[in-house]
Amino acid sequence: MLTRYLAQLICVTLVGKSVIAFAETTDELRNRILTQTKVAVTELTVPAGEYKGDGDPTTLEIVFLTKKSDGPSRVSDDGEVIFLYKASDKVQQQLISRAFEIRIARAAGGT
Repeated sequence: MLTRYLAQLICVTLVGKSVIAFAETTDELRNRILTQTKVAVTELTVPAGEYKGDGDPTTLEIVFLTKKSDGPSRVSDDGEVIFLYKASDKVQQQLISRAFEIRIARAAGGT
């Protein structure tokens, strides 16, 4: 019985250590997300509040808003869609950076 317990303990320890050994560093995670993300420009065919992204976490969708009533430029809560309404280059860059921050944080948290 003790031998079986020790064998299980060793197995669990080895698996745990191998998972830790293969865990991504923060820099590796950031680089993976930055290089794997595809950008898609999407046409808005419904009101912005009803827009549903493509559901692909490797795609960053950029949606250009044509009406002020669709709201201000912003990033969706999940970091997968950037809505732009007459945004300056500076605002666009800030929103893209924010989208990647959200995506990296979600990946680091396992969600």
